[in-house]
Amino acid sequence: MKAAVSSSSVTSDDELSRPSLRQRVGAALMCLMAFLLLYFLMSGPLVWLEGKMKFSPFSRTVKILYAPLARVVKSDWEPASTVVKSYVGLFKK
Repeated sequence: MKAAVSSSSVTSDDELSRPSLRQRVGAALMCLMAFLLLYFLMSGPLVWLEGKMKFSPFSRTVKILYAPLARVVKSDWEPASTVVKSYVGLFKK
């Protein structure tokens, strides 16, 4: 026995496997937030490591990569500058 299947009730595998625009935007935003969080969290350990190594190419690279955070601290944007100063200060001791 064969049952009749209407074409409107069956979805193709291609429709199921392709993410929607909303899913792609959501994934991109989650990746961006993860990158920014990792960027911030690595600032403290890299400042500590830069102070211990005294290797000028590494120091220059850290200063270039973290210039945006340094600008936030120098411009004294509250509360962001306080948070950055406090976090990086944990690693400077």
